[in-house]
Order: sequence, then structure tokens, then C-alpha cells
Amino acid sequence: MSTPVPAWTIAAVLDDDLIVVERVIGGIRRRHVPIGDLAMGPARGHGVLRLTCSTHSDWPATQRLANQLRRIVGVQAVSVHAAGDCLTREQALVRVRATPSRLGTLLDTLALYEAVVIEEQFAALVVQVTGTAPFLCTCLRALEPFGVLDVARGGAVVLSPGDATTGGAAPAARPAASAPFLSPDAIIALSPESR
Repeated sequence: MSTPVPAWTIAAVLDDDLIVVERVIGGIRRRHVPIGDLAMGPARGHGVLRLTCSTHSDWPATQRLANQLRRIVGVQAVSVHAAGDCLTREQALVRVRATPSRLGTLLDTLALYEAVVIEEQFAALVVQVTGTAPFLCTCLRALEPFGVLDVARGGAVVLSPGDATTGGAAPAARPAASAPFLSPDAIIALSPESR
């Protein structure tokens, strides 16, 4: 019987620059570490991105990846935490069939999972569900009898304990003259379910 491989979360704060993003993604790819989720979006401050990824690998391999990321120009901070110590949430948009005869039951099911109806379409609803990965899976299973037409899931968004990624300090600000690679409301999220 083999020992289970622990899960780790790597969080990095980096400059909002296309070249820095390419270097970071390339560094992750070259390490051949199995990545479960990868999510990137704006952090606190203009011109700063936050990248989080989860991996199932041993501690030395995870630490080598973190050290490689720290050496990349434009990476401000990198931290590694056990996955169980972090607050993790995912988001899913689900298009589900909504027939008039089962609409009441569907809305009761959505209320049970605190899902929000964000769009009504002809014979369908688009709902937003947020929670942990197991929570999203149970919600999707509960919606299957109604007819799930489409699902779009984002990667895990992670906050490490006490937001220790930046060591409690605000990241260094970039000059205002540089244009950001991502707008403040843009989020890139890749997960195994959305590939």
C-alpha cells in the first residue's frame, strides 16, 4: 500500500506584465510537477497579479518549484502552504433545463446550495454556484435530474493563512505609466474540468 501524496498550494504575487506571466507559466511547465488547479487574477493593488496553483507532489519537488518561481524577475513573493491550511473556493456557471412543471423543485434545489440565478433563458436558467470542489460536485449531481445543459468551472482561488503570500506587506507598486496586461475585473482560471 502506497502513502498518499500530500497536496500543496503555491501562491505567487507578480507584476501584471505579459512577459512575467509567460516566464512563470513556463517555469511551472518545465518542472513537470502535477498541477491540479491554476488560477490567476488581479491582486490588491494596480499592476499586480496573484497566481495560485495546487499540486500533489512531495515537499522537495514543491519547494524546488517555489524556489524557481522566486528567481524570476517580476515575481514579488512566493509562498507554499499545505492545501488543508488554506481557504479555497471555486466558482461554476451552470446552464440547467427549467421546465414549468419542475421550476419550483429546481428553485428549491438551488436555494439548498445557495446558488444564484444570473440569467433566465427560454427553457433554461444560468446559475452561479460558489464553494469548495466537493460542494460543487454535489450541487452538479443534484442538478443532473433537471438536465444540466452546460457547465463552466473556474480554478480554485486560494487565500493562504493570514494572506502570508506578501508577508503582510503591500506589494511594490508599479509606475502608473505602464498599462496592465489584465484589467482589474479579468480573471484567468484553468482547471481540469474546464480543459
